[in-house]
Amino acid sequence: MLGIGIDIGGTNTKLVVVNRDGKLLAQERFRTEPARGHADFVKRLAAAVETLRKDYGRQLAAVGIGAAGDVDPDKGVLRFAANLGWRNVNIVKPLEKLTGLPCVMENDANMAAWGAFELELKRKCVNLLTLTLGTGIGSGLVLDGKLYHGSTGSAGEAGHLKVQLDGRRCNCGGKGCLEAYCGSYAIMARAHEVIDKEEAFVKKYGAPGRQKFNTICLTNAAEAGHAGARRIWEETGFYLGQGLASLILVLNPDCVVLTGGVSKARKWFMPAMQSVLGSQQFETPFAKVKIKVSDNADLGSYGAALFGLEHGLK
Repeated sequence: MLGIGIDIGGTNTKLVVVNRDGKLLAQERFRTEPARGHADFVKRLAAAVETLRKDYGRQLAAVGIGAAGDVDPDKGVLRFAANLGWRNVNIVKPLEKLTGLPCVMENDANMAAWGAFELELKRKCVNLLTLTLGTGIGSGLVLDGKLYHGSTGSAGEAGHLKVQLDGRRCNCGGKGCLEAYCGSYAIMARAHEVIDKEEAFVKKYGAPGRQKFNTICLTNAAEAGHAGARRIWEETGFYLGQGLASLILVLNPDCVVLTGGVSKARKWFMPAMQSVLGSQQFETPFAKVKIKVSDNADLGSYGAALFGLEHGLK
């Protein structure tokens, strides 16, 4: 049996087909265009699923969906998605009706956590925390080998842990959130404060053919020895360590997996992060926990497909 994994993003929606071992067999992508409305989106999503069925037919057994936002996994409802501008949208039932396939939906960070559990760790760590380090910060929890939802399905909002009293403004409207220091938008806001002559900076350190003032540019600058860029990454690592320390103390996981675009700068933020974790007075959970950085940029969609195969068929 094969599963379809779907990652609904604010700009693009990606679909993958994987087998039980997590091997990628096919993929599709289309523009999300949330302004066209959720009913139109579900129809286009069903059409993309049907495109994949032309090649795989009855082998496709289930669909798993990951969406950034507040998800009710029991009802298959996206309660709120800031990046889509949608509230209380039922995606699972309409998609099941249009495709005839069983579907399950979770927060996208939960699906990334399941992907890490299945693919990165081969189920060898049964207590797992995953942080998705992208524009914002999401997190998913696998505890005792099961996704942990909490009482309302909202568990895992680690991006909004407070790491600085009355600190920087977060996109959620609060102040001092982990995301306001370690999300890519926050990192680049700090870069605007530190780095002079941005145009020359981008010209010198930007990726060939994609010269933008972004975290890739900042990582290249750190690699080249730019003091300001290295300081920004050290600050990022410090605050990430502060947030992780609290999470590790509360959850006592076997493993923490970091994924997402910001994690590519591991060389420059990990030393400061590890320094914070190593300075904790309560040593036992920090001595045991393993920190792993995933190189799989599509961990969420892979995890969604595997989660759908395991839970959508029940």
